[in-house]
Amino acid sequence: MVTALASNPPMNASAMLVPELGGLATCLSCHTEDATLSLDAVATGAEWRCRRCGQQWDASRLANVAAYDAWVSARAGA
Repeated sequence: MVTALASNPPMNASAMLVPELGGLATCLSCHTEDATLSLDAVATGAEWRCRRCGQQWDASRLANVAAYDAWVSARAGA
């Protein structure tokens, strides 16, 4: 049986972060944690620039990158 995958990620960015709430905000490009910012703060609208690579992040961008990563992982396993 083949399970259909949604072609578009969910539009609710904070819902994508719920399992990770409580941790530190982490750059998905270089994996550097921001010791001054929690994912709780990001989910409520905070944004930040990674001090290592300079990428700008917010809840929406984190959700989009996480959804794309999940899609790539699912396609690689198919």
